[in-house]
Amino acid sequence: MLHKVRTDRDYFVAFIIAISISFIVNILIQLSWAPLYIHTPASFLYSFISIAWAVTVAQRIIHKRIRRHIVAIAVFLLMLFIVRICRWMLFTHSAIANRYLYYLFYISFISLPMLSLSAASYVSRDESADMPALIKVFWGVTGLLMLSVITNDIHHFVLSFTKSSDNSEHTIYYWLYYVIFVWAFVVTLRSFIMLIKKCKLSQCRKKWYIPIIPAAAFFVLIVVYYIRGGSSPQIYGISLYNIQEMYLFLYMGLWEDCIRIGLFPSNTGYNRLFEITHINAEVESTDGKTVYYSIDYSDTEGNVDYSRKTYTIKGGSVTWSEDISALNRLNHDIEDVTELIEGENDLIEAENKFIAEKITSETQNRLYDKIAQHTHPQLVKIDEIMNGSDELENKIERCLLLGTYVKRCSNLMLAADNSRTLPTKELYLSIKESIEQMGFLGIVCELSVGEMKELSPGKIIAAYDVFEAVIESVMDKASALFVKICPDETVLLAIETDHEVDTDKIKIRNPYLKLTSYTEDDIQHIVLAIGGAVNG
Repeated sequence: MLHKVRTDRDYFVAFIIAISISFIVNILIQLSWAPLYIHTPASFLYSFISIAWAVTVAQRIIHKRIRRHIVAIAVFLLMLFIVRICRWMLFTHSAIANRYLYYLFYISFISLPMLSLSAASYVSRDESADMPALIKVFWGVTGLLMLSVITNDIHHFVLSFTKSSDNSEHTIYYWLYYVIFVWAFVVTLRSFIMLIKKCKLSQCRKKWYIPIIPAAAFFVLIVVYYIRGGSSPQIYGISLYNIQEMYLFLYMGLWEDCIRIGLFPSNTGYNRLFEITHINAEVESTDGKTVYYSIDYSDTEGNVDYSRKTYTIKGGSVTWSEDISALNRLNHDIEDVTELIEGENDLIEAENKFIAEKITSETQNRLYDKIAQHTHPQLVKIDEIMNGSDELENKIERCLLLGTYVKRCSNLMLAADNSRTLPTKELYLSIKESIEQMGFLGIVCELSVGEMKELSPGKIIAAYDVFEAVIESVMDKASALFVKICPDETVLLAIETDHEVDTDKIKIRNPYLKLTSYTEDDIQHIVLAIGGAVNG
């Protein structure tokens, strides 16, 4: 499904307004004279919020396993309010129905922490990966606890209901109730710790507190509720909150904030994507209506100077155009030159052909010699690796990484021979292909790019050489590598890795670039800035 940032922001504002209205209604309704229906209006509003949030999550989250877990969280949140409506509105006179509806509350209270922990375990993991063994054990324990709640009427290990002399019903809690409480407490804390660790390993590590601190605050309110024996603090006889709302705020707030800080991918922000790529493209829905178009978009249908391509995506298609006017002009020039040459006599044609071939050969030979000299160290390493004693699969993976540099660096040098400047997009594509090869070595990699710009070929090639020197230094030792291209106006390349790199051994072949390095929180930051002295 296709979304725009403005639409996503509207959803967020709508959720905040709906939750605020629900909270106010919940407070005001306690002043009414209908105590049996005290929760009903707010319950309907919170049910609507849970359904709407589940729909948006299903549309936004790309990771299949995380999406399913968060949607399941929304379903169990919805069940809390449906059960509350049934208890206070539909089955007020049925003791058996009321008791089992009460048990269903605990099914959600047990399931929600486990679903959150299970979803957190898939952050930064491939959606095809198997569930961790420890999480499977946790699910087994969770299943046993839910079964014990449903069968409480048989063993009464969880709780029991008694009536006092005034016919008011009281709940007595037993040992298994406190086991369930401690279990939910431990699982929730475990999910918080796991999400904090995941944040610190991603580019959003400086924003880890955004989802955790508010969620922790609601978690404390839940603990206070249970410590008070199942009732919230009151002011002038008015309950400040209900336990169901706190669960809603805790889990919806936690995972919505995780989405917004970018802890895992979501298919939002198409306008930002188009702004940084500067492509001539548009996104259409399945009915052919334009949903979004880039800032450089123009209608090129029927224009022979553009090549149009269309690719089907979920919910529609994307169409982009490539400018081939230069190629057309070149083809026309070739045709004109060909006609001219054909009019010349055989001697002049042969002489021109000989001179052209000689110049081309000399130029190509000079360029090829330069490329061979530049990539010679990598070619030597490839030969050493293939003649080594490692396993064939490991040899191939390492050689592919080195070979990718040889290919991409050769392409950059060929492009530099015909142009005074190169776009940073060429650097992005080169590093991207190298990072894809690093994935086969088990290194977690991430690549981001800032504003595209035109730079001298020497700076682009030097930046790629620095990147290659870093990955060759860490490819057998590091576990994570994060690369940023042009994060601001003065920085060309920024690299973060969890293994130390001796930057003094890295040679900078361009006098207008400056290489600096520092370590923070066991992460080495390597920055290649524009301007300054080499290895300054």
